[in-house]
Amino acid sequence: VEHNLAKVGVASSNLVSRSIFLLLIFSIPLFSSSLIDELHKAIYDEFPSAKINSINIDNHNELPVNFNELKLKNIILLGLRDDSGTFRAVYTTPNSTSKSIFYKFKIDFKLPVLVATKDIGRDHILNLSDYEQKFVSLKDYDKQAIINPSNHQLITKSKIKRGKILTNRQFKTLSDIKKGDKITAIIEDGSLKVEILVTALNDGNIGQIISVKNQNNQTLKAQVVGKNQAIIK
Repeated sequence: VEHNLAKVGVASSNLVSRSIFLLLIFSIPLFSSSLIDELHKAIYDEFPSAKINSINIDNHNELPVNFNELKLKNIILLGLRDDSGTFRAVYTTPNSTSKSIFYKFKIDFKLPVLVATKDIGRDHILNLSDYEQKFVSLKDYDKQAIINPSNHQLITKSKIKRGKILTNRQFKTLSDIKKGDKITAIIEDGSLKVEILVTALNDGNIGQIISVKNQNNQTLKAQVVGKNQAIIK
């Protein structure tokens, strides 16, 4: 009985020691705060619109004894699934060398998408009544998903079924200027402004630079400033 009690005492002592070790490890800012902050950034870099509810880094059993002397340099996201992932953390050691430690983590996150609220026909101009925003898991997400409709009108290339995620592949943009359009181009020279008629050589939206051709067949660059209007650069 005394022998068994001694074994229990040793086991309890080991458990207490391990608990203290983990407590110390998780109290180190590099592990508990900065590491999770950097993991958040890495995920947002890949999925800027992600809604992260929680992240928990798994307990690590092989941390070096001088862990508290390491300085976190950056992390590299290695894998991400619906509820878990892996990453590599790169640290700078006291002698200025690099050391990598691999971690696993649990994550609860969703991604926003726009979903068709009804069947949408081909050559249809998308409007607010056609869709609603939903949050989906990574396995249901499409990297081509439309998160926010652009300021330009979107026209369907093909039919879209109710409940389907809207993606950029399904639409074309109604451009402010289309290739072949006759448009007014403004040439500015100090306070002098001259308007000429040119032909657009490619599609363009407000703010974009397009090529235009004047009546002398010269090709010029122009910035789109409005519907069928541009400024020669």
